[in-house]
Amino acid sequence: MGVDAVLYEAADYDIAFDAQGDIETADQLDTALLMSLFCERRAAPSEMPRPEQRRGWIGNEATPGVEIGSKLWLYEQARATRTTLNGIQAEALSAVNWFVEDELATKVEASITPSELSVQLYRPNSEVVNVYYRLWEGTGV
Repeated sequence: MGVDAVLYEAADYDIAFDAQGDIETADQLDTALLMSLFCERRAAPSEMPRPEQRRGWIGNEATPGVEIGSKLWLYEQARATRTTLNGIQAEALSAVNWFVEDELATKVEASITPSELSVQLYRPNSEVVNVYYRLWEGTGV
């Protein structure tokens, strides 16, 4: 096994190469989940009054009416209160709901604890994809 194969196996990407070096296709959603949750969706004026602080992923400007990402970034400096956790859960569900709309999943769920966000995708083939993300890492929570 070459160095490149080891590097790609250790990464969190849904890409693989066959013996000839061609890209293999896979029915995985890891990258789509990461982009849906952690690309930054632009904040509304009511959420962030100063335009230069509304952030947002520049790729969202390319297709009007379609926004990739979430507003989880709005909670970066928030305390881990029940209100904050409920907001994170609602934002995560909003960000991944497109999987159901595009029929890649039959249902999506998100649950939250003070230290972890869990997302479950129920695939049409009865597979359940469970993904866990650490929150407030390094803060002692």
